[in-house]
Amino acid sequence: MISKLISLDSIVFQKEGIDVTELNGEKVMMDLDKGKYFMLNETGSTIWDAINEPKSVSEIIEATIKEYDIDRETCESKVLEYLEKLRHEEIVFIN
Repeated sequence: MISKLISLDSIVFQKEGIDVTELNGEKVMMDLDKGKYFMLNETGSTIWDAINEPKSVSEIIEATIKEYDIDRETCESKVLEYLEKLRHEEIVFIN
């Protein structure tokens, strides 16, 4: 299941100026431009780390499947949903 707005070939890259720090074993992202912060769970951290350089959605899904015992269909759905949230918050850009 592929989002109408994002394909497996879409390239995802992080917004510049997002500070990420670890706090009590979890990552916290801070968008200093907007004055917002976001807590990342373990899976969110894996996805964020996967896009430290621009990557295709397909590459992000592969990295997530390698990290967790998850089937491809579920992984695609969850990764696409998460990327949509990050894009909505303008933390990542997708082209």
